[in-house]
Amino acid sequence: MNLDLEIRKRFAQPLAVESGEFPDVGMIGGRMMPFCYEAGLVSGHAADAAQFISVATETFIKEVLNQIFSRTRSNGPGEAGSAGFGVGTTWVQTRQYRKQLNEEEDMAQHGKLTRDKNGLLPVESKAARERGPLSMADLRLSLEMGDTGMSSFPLLMVGVMSGYREGELENWTDYTWVDDEEPISNGHDWYTSNVNGHEVFELPNGPSNGGPDPMDIDSEPWWDGTDVHDMDMIDGVLESCLAVNS
Repeated sequence: MNLDLEIRKRFAQPLAVESGEFPDVGMIGGRMMPFCYEAGLVSGHAADAAQFISVATETFIKEVLNQIFSRTRSNGPGEAGSAGFGVGTTWVQTRQYRKQLNEEEDMAQHGKLTRDKNGLLPVESKAARERGPLSMADLRLSLEMGDTGMSSFPLLMVGVMSGYREGELENWTDYTWVDDEEPISNGHDWYTSNVNGHEVFELPNGPSNGGPDPMDIDSEPWWDGTDVHDMDMIDGVLESCLAVNS
C-alpha cells in the first residue's frame, strides 16, 4: 500500500460546509482513514469509531443549538417550554402564551381540540410560524450571555464576536459631509495641488474645491518674545498658586 498516496486523499472529500449536508458514517470513516495513516496507524481505525464520532458530533451540535435557542427564543412548545429540546432547556414563556397554552391543553384532553400532524397545538403552531430563523446575531448574543459549548473552538468564537454585526455595512457609503458641503465628485476623486513645490492630495470638499476654509493654514505664527510686564504677570500667577495652602 502506498501510504503517501492514501494520506493525500484526506483533502479529496468535500467538507460539510461545502456540501451543506451532515456527514454520514461512510464519509466520516473516509476522512478518518488518511489521518490514521498519517499518524502511523497502518491498520486504520476501529470499525465502530466512525459511528461513535457521528453520534458525538450530532449530540454536540444539538446541545449547542439548544443553548442558543433557549437564550434567544421564547414561547417554546410544551408546558415547560422544553418539549423536544432535552432536559434542563427551558424557553422563556410570556403570560399570554402560557395562559392560552393551558387552555388548549385542557381542551385537547377533553377531546374538544386536536393537534396537528407535528403534535402541536394551534398556539404552539402559530408561535413556530412566527419564530424567525437562527442567525449570526443570535449566536453572538448567546455567546455574550455565556458559553454554549464552543469554548474549545476559539477561532470560531473570535470570528463571531469580532466580526461585523448584521446590517452594520448596509449604510457604509452614507457619508456626513463637512458643513453639509457635498462634493461635486461624490467623494470618489482626489484633487492634487502644488504646495512649496510638492504635490498634495486634497479632499473633494476642501477649500480649493468650493468648500469653506475652517482655519488659516497658510500663515505661520511668530513668537514676539516677552517684556517686564509679562514677567510680572507670571510672578503674580506663581505667587497666587503658592498662597493657596499658606
